[in-house]
Amino acid sequence: MKIISRTVLLLAIINIALLYMHYSQLADASEERQQNSKYSQEIEVINRTDKMIVRHHFRNLNVGRHEIVLPIGSKEATCYLENELSCTRLNENSTAFLEGEGNTQSISYTISKESALSSRKLFKAPFASLRNESPTSTILHITDETNNRGMWISGLQLVGSKEMDMIEYSLFKGKGQVTDLYWQRNAQPLTYSSEHLSIYGEATDVAFVKEMADNLERLKADHIDMVFDGTNKALESDRFLITTGNQSSVYVATVRKAIRTHYKIPSDESITADLVTSILIGKQAGGKKSNAAYAELMAVLTPSQTVALKTTLEDKRGSKVDAATLDGVIGSIIGKGTSFVRKNNETIYPLLFEESRTVVVGGKTVEELNIIIKDDRTLYPIDKVLTRLGYEVSANNRSIYIENDMDKLRFSLRDPFYVLNEKRYTLRESPFERMGDDYYFEEDALRRIFQLSIQKSADTITVTSLKKGSSE
Repeated sequence: MKIISRTVLLLAIINIALLYMHYSQLADASEERQQNSKYSQEIEVINRTDKMIVRHHFRNLNVGRHEIVLPIGSKEATCYLENELSCTRLNENSTAFLEGEGNTQSISYTISKESALSSRKLFKAPFASLRNESPTSTILHITDETNNRGMWISGLQLVGSKEMDMIEYSLFKGKGQVTDLYWQRNAQPLTYSSEHLSIYGEATDVAFVKEMADNLERLKADHIDMVFDGTNKALESDRFLITTGNQSSVYVATVRKAIRTHYKIPSDESITADLVTSILIGKQAGGKKSNAAYAELMAVLTPSQTVALKTTLEDKRGSKVDAATLDGVIGSIIGKGTSFVRKNNETIYPLLFEESRTVVVGGKTVEELNIIIKDDRTLYPIDKVLTRLGYEVSANNRSIYIENDMDKLRFSLRDPFYVLNEKRYTLRESPFERMGDDYYFEEDALRRIFQLSIQKSADTITVTSLKKGSSE
């Protein structure tokens, strides 16, 4: 009986192991498919008075399942039978391509229009996409049957166009997705075109165009359209600008647009976007605050560190770059931590460097307590340190008040003195600095005035109070 039990147990263990290996392989295969989830696409658009008919061909699909995200407001999604294999993987609801071998699949759908095109029209996210996937390239055909003339802008490079008696045809081609589609009646001439940039409208300055095109090429940016048109209001999309502005200001906006797209910078972090742009193109590319922050950063970095910073950012193309990421890159190059970018997205803040060691106050580890090193001085954020040792901290436009059950201290913001329990003490210089919205006290002042013990090891800074009855 024991032998049978052992045999059953052994078989069970073998079965579990086999199942684990099987599902691990499936998971690995799924993960590999997810990592390789790139495709190319060809889109045919027929523009009519009341609607646009779209025939959308997805090419180079891998064998996994692909969820189709149809444009908002689209109708009549169905198979487009380009050939006998073009819909073999499309499910009944036209919402997904199922697992299978056919690497080219086609659908069609319509986009209704409330009225015929008149002067201009922006179509936001007009085309289908695959969830969590990105096209490597797009070919776009537009056949306009409305006889409206005008011009179409897609963000892709215009390969060619032809006007015939009843229709107009335009062909666009390039990398990436068509995020928006635009039409305006007032057609502007194409004055410059390259893989990364096309300019429509007024005559362009050769040096201006070359500098912009070179920077977009170095950034490996997807193609961007710029339309100079004094008859229309400014309009901005991910991959094109309709503008009446001067060329130099539009240049900065165009490069910043390319950088925001390719570095996935959060929309609420304008300082981050401006700094990344300035670093990559090597000159100020933002507002007054951003330019001041960039100048301060460049004043600290050596030439070799500047090159290293630029190279590191170029290598991060396609990744999310937020304020914390940029702080981390700057800190790794200089060899010291900093919150410079994060702080400047909130307020005006100088370039300062921080202790990387863990901070323990009153026996408890304190997260995100930035101890600053400035001009060979070590400064502690007073609110985050002393409140954890039983003090209350407040301030107005004249003084800082720090109190606990035993002591009441007032530090003047105007003159170098403080009052402890109604006794005044004169100082040679102020023991604190204001940075951003916080006050930072010098390490020696904390030891002397507040009787704090500050012990440092290779990994930790430990702050405790030497006063009896204080909170520990």
